[in-house]
Parts: sequence; C-alpha cells; structure tokens
Amino acid sequence: MRALLVDDDKFMLTVLADLLGDLGVHGVTTATSGAEATIAFDRLLPPPDVILCDLKMPGGDGFQFMEVLASRKYAGGVVLVSGMEARVMNSASLMARFHRLNVLALLNKPVSAPALAAALAQLL
Repeated sequence: MRALLVDDDKFMLTVLADLLGDLGVHGVTTATSGAEATIAFDRLLPPPDVILCDLKMPGGDGFQFMEVLASRKYAGGVVLVSGMEARVMNSASLMARFHRLNVLALLNKPVSAPALAAALAQLL
C-alpha cells in the first residue's frame, strides 16, 4: 500500500509516517502544503492508495487539495486529519463526499494507531 501524507507540520508528517510504517505501509510520500501535494500526486504513478490530509495549511489548504483530487478523479481512500473543531471536520467531509472522494475517516490530532488502522482496513 502506498500513501501520500499532507501536513504543514513536519513533526506530524514524521509521526504519521511512523504510524503507517507500523501498520505495514512503507511507500510513503510527504508534502507540506496543498500545492506541494498536487505536484507530488501528479508524479506518483500509480496514484497512492490512501491520502492523509490536514485541512489548515498555508500554500493551499486541504479543501483546495480535495478539489484537485476530485478534478483528477482520485479513486483511492482519503483520511482527513485535523486539530480543528468537529463542525469544520464535518464540513470538510461533506465537501469531499460531494466531490465523490472516498472518505475513510475524520481523525483528530494526535492520530491514534487504532483509529488509523480502522480507516486503512476499509481499503482491504
């Protein structure tokens, strides 16, 4: 399984990559903004199986990146990861579903290994 991690916090990228590694996901690409994630996504062939995306980032946020994913008809799983309040997370989930993205989970930071494992299990 291959993953694209998108978060402006480099420590969070490291934590998520370690969690994924512990769950058997070793093909991990990281990006620190929606704009950087777009470039990384376009270079990954085939596309990643799952994308973990923060919502609030400078240089292109998670909402904008989800629009990019929709425009490219991304069919893999999406896990939204954020420290934002539940109302914002639910709005992001509705937007993603409106764009026909396969939302696996809404995870609050810090992400727990069991919650991430449950989200990934939906892809198997």
